[in-house]
This record gives sequence, C-alpha cells and structure tokens, in this order.
Amino acid sequence: MLARTLLGSVAATLFSVAAAADFSGTVFFGDSLSDAGSFAPLLPPGSGRFTTNPGPVWTENLAAELGANATPATAGGSNFAQGGARVALQPGVPDTNPLTAAAVPVRDQVSAFLAGAGSADPDALYSVWAGANDLFRAIDPTKPESANPLAYLVASATQLAGEIARLKAAGARYILVATLPDIGATPFGASVGPANATSITALAGAFNQTLFGTLAGGGFTVIPALQISVQGIEVIPLDIFTLLQEVGADPAAYGFANASAPACGATASLVCTAAHFVVPGAEQSFLFADGVHPTTAGHRVISDYALGVLSAPHAISLLAESPLHSRAALFATIQDQTLLGARARHAGAKVWARAGGGQLRFSSGAASPGASGDPYDFALGVDWRVSSNVVVGAALGLATLDADFSHNRGGYEQDEQTLALYAGYRNGGAHAMLVGAAGDLDYDIKRVVTLGSQRRAMNGSTSGSSVSLGVLAGYDFAVGALMHGPIASLHLQRVRVDGFAERGLASTAMIFRSQERESQLGSVGYQAAYDLGRYLPYARVTLDHDFEDADRDVRARLASLPANSFGLPAFEAGRTYGTATLGVGARFSPALAGNVALTARLDQDDVRAYALHVGLSVGF
Repeated sequence: MLARTLLGSVAATLFSVAAAADFSGTVFFGDSLSDAGSFAPLLPPGSGRFTTNPGPVWTENLAAELGANATPATAGGSNFAQGGARVALQPGVPDTNPLTAAAVPVRDQVSAFLAGAGSADPDALYSVWAGANDLFRAIDPTKPESANPLAYLVASATQLAGEIARLKAAGARYILVATLPDIGATPFGASVGPANATSITALAGAFNQTLFGTLAGGGFTVIPALQISVQGIEVIPLDIFTLLQEVGADPAAYGFANASAPACGATASLVCTAAHFVVPGAEQSFLFADGVHPTTAGHRVISDYALGVLSAPHAISLLAESPLHSRAALFATIQDQTLLGARARHAGAKVWARAGGGQLRFSSGAASPGASGDPYDFALGVDWRVSSNVVVGAALGLATLDADFSHNRGGYEQDEQTLALYAGYRNGGAHAMLVGAAGDLDYDIKRVVTLGSQRRAMNGSTSGSSVSLGVLAGYDFAVGALMHGPIASLHLQRVRVDGFAERGLASTAMIFRSQERESQLGSVGYQAAYDLGRYLPYARVTLDHDFEDADRDVRARLASLPANSFGLPAFEAGRTYGTATLGVGARFSPALAGNVALTARLDQDDVRAYALHVGLSVGF
C-alpha cells in the first residue's frame, strides 16, 4: 500500500491529463419538447417553457452537460425549436393560441439555420425532434388532416426525414433523432378513453416506423429542388417511445409518485409555475406537467438518456485501447530480461518470472467517459543461449484489468493470455531484439445509465485478440563499469474486440459492432546501466510516437430499434509522449538474479500510466 501511494505521488508529477474533446456545440430543431423558452419574453416572469417552470427542459440539460447552451434562436442562440411547431406547415398547434399558431415549422427552422451558418459544423451535435403537433392535427376532427390521419403522418414523417437529409448534406455528422413518445400513454391519452388512446399509440408508432425506415433506406427524393435523396441517412436514435413506456410502467423506480396526472392541474405548462402545482414539489414527483409535456424531473430523465446513448460508444472504445498497454508491459519485460541476461551470459537455459501492477487512466469529457483501473500482469519465460551472440526464448503472459468508467457509468474487466517468442542478438556493443506475440482477450462489461433517481445497468461480455511484432536495436558504449548508448524500436500491434449485445431494458440496451485498434509505435531513446558488482542500476528514457492514426469510430445501435446503426468517435490518446524506466538488477549468485523496475509514461495527452515490476531468474 505504501509503495502504491508513493508511486501515485510520483506519477502525478509526471503526467498531464487533458480533458477529452466533446462536441463543438449544440443545435436543436423541433417543437415544445425541445423549446428552451422562445416565447418567454412575451410571458410572465418565471414561465415560458413547456414544463414545470422555471425548470429547464432536456435540451438545456444536455447542452449544459456538453459545455454548450440551448439558448433560443430568437435570443441569438442555436435552439431553433418552438412550441407548437409542425414539421413543414403552419399554423402551429394549437392554432387558438397566437404564440403557438405562429410557430416556425421545422423546415423553416432548418432553412433559417443554414441561411445564417452557410453550412453545418461537422463537429457539432444536432437534434431533430418533431411530429407530435402533426399527430395532434391529424386527430383533431375539425381539421382536414383528420380525414386520413395515417396518410398525413406518413407524409409528415417523410418530410422530417428530408430535413434531416438537408442537415446531412450541409455537413452535419452527428444528428440526434428522437421517436415520438407514446402519446396514448400520457394524461392526454387517458383523457380521450382507451380506444382512442390505443389509436393514438398506433399513429405515433406509424410515424416512428416511417421516419426511421425512411432514414434507413427509403430512397425517397423528398426535396426535389435540392435533389436530396433520403437513403441510408445515419442518425443517432433516441427511443423516447419505449423509454417513457418503461418509466410509466414503474414510475417509483425513477423517483416519480405520479405518472398519470398533470403536475400543473388544468394550467397549461407554458405558464405553469410553483403556484399552480397540485402538490408541493410536483416538478420532481410527477412525470407530466400537463397532458403531454414532461416535468422538470421528466426532462431530466430524457436528457440523462440522451447522454447515455451519446457516451456509450466512447466508453466501449476503451476495450480496444487498454490491451496496447498490457502488451507494452510484456515487451518491456522481455527487454529488461535481455538487458540483464547480457550481464549474466549463462551458457545454458534460464527460467524467469516477473509480476507487476500499476495504474492506468484514460481521461474523460461529458460525452466521452474515460476509465481508470489497476492493471496487473505476470509473465513466465525461458530462454536459451544458442551461441555466444544469440539468445532465443518464449514467454507466457497473463494480464488483468478491472477498470471503472468515469462519472459512475460502470466499468469492464479485461483478461488477457499471451504467448510471446523472442530472440536477442549481441555482438560487442551492438544489440538487437525481436519479439512476436499473440494473445486472447476476454471482457465482462457493465455500463450504467443514470435516469433521474434510477441507475440502470446493462451487462455484456465479449472476446477479442491482440497480435504484435516488436523490434529493437541499439548500441552500448562501455566506459569502465558504465554501459550506455542509444536505442530505437518499432512495435506494431493490432487489437480486435468482437461485437456484443448488452442485456438490459430495451430503450437503453445497445448492440456494439466489432472494432479494431492498430498501433505503429516508434521509439528512440537512450539507456544506461552501471555495474556495481552485485547490483546493476539501470535507466531508460524514450520519445515515443504512434504513426497509426487512431481516429476511428465505434459503431452501435439501440436494441429496441431496427436498422439504426450509428458511429461515434472512439477514445483517441495523444500520439507523442515519453516513457521512462528506472530499475535495479541484483545478482544473488552466479545462477540466481532478480530485478525491480518502475516505468511511467510522460506527458501523454489523455492517458496516465505507470507500473512497478519485480522479477526473478534462475540459470541452469
């Protein structure tokens, strides 16, 4: 424990960890569910959002988590959503309210954004959530759309897909698209009777099916003037339909005492404040503010859910990152054995064992959770001096890592078994080493999503492989008892993690595709050792650079929605850093030797790593 504390103190002075980058900004399009107060200047102070005022809506929560904002576009911000907005037409809903009647449709919201920005920032996060007001229009018997509500909603969903395609064509890469909630399961749905509620649920489902089916490969040309085809448009889906069904089925689990009545009574959520709550604290204990709009706590569940979907691929990408470190530890172990073996020069075989542990930390951002854990490894090897210049050997490596995702988002256990073959050559001061290794990986993963007061866990397991080839060369100058000289190495590695499906409730369970991480690590440096007779202190420092571009995506999909695969950026560590090793070898007898070494990474962006190893060798 003392050694670990001291090592932690040393490592803290050696490393600088930068926060992982998230999205460059946020832009929202939609209706009252995303409106962050576009009508507020025209209403009494403390009101203006479609929730339990003055609580924030989900767009404000999510933007704040990502270090951005959801200020309404009417106030100079990037949230274009307006309460009452339909997908493509006016008036808005209800058309009896002059504010919502004049709501800007999503089509015009997108046009206004593109007219002002010119193009869509590919590193920003966009959100498009609309269609509820088209559904209300379709079921209103006083409106012409009610003559064929299904046909109207299919057309509206297709039009919405066209607006998403417009954003894609303008450069947007990351677009959140939420399903319509199950409006039949809201207080409004309850008020119209079971038969009508069932019909409303079916219409919402048809809208969702059309929207995501069209995006997945509908092939419709929905904007003839721009010739934008909606076919294979990749979005980041949010299954709000299923999520709110799950919350409504067990509201107490999410901290809600009531999921069937409005917190604001008969008062519309747009102007509802604490003075209108049916009970004190209703903004936290009720799911719905009025007939269809969530309360402050309800919006928190939605934003938590969105953040969980956004952060999942980045977290899972770490499964392919950590094996790079366990293989580097084995490479360094064999490197130390050849260095110490050059001193002993046993004529026959040598058996050696080495064990160690340390700390590994990947830094995090809001939508890019990192992880930290304590890796442990053990290696058992044997080598033979086949001539005065050549040593060959084999080693079995075992490594384990129990890592926790940041922000209490779960973690993963990684076990690795590796077989390495190596050869060393020395002629005078010149020396070289070649190491080839292949290993199997096993993972148990637990990903946790916080939804209001509930912590929901999704579990999964998978396997993988890691293969590597490393070559090192250098030259030692001998000055009395001092041996020193330059070294250079190249270490090639490929990690593959198989795809897997999580076990858990439908809306948050995800399916991840297989992923690969390749590394081409080149290093140049210097090492020195000083022969004190029984003891041999040594040091090594290198400048390391990974020539492989680690810019990659991890692909995933929601288990509850078919054909909705999407990719988000994987963890990407700094490609240039330093490595320092301080060690001492001890010769207890002509055949028996040992060593201890501390290795640390220096100044690698987003990674902190160090390890302490102890070894023993016996010559025959």
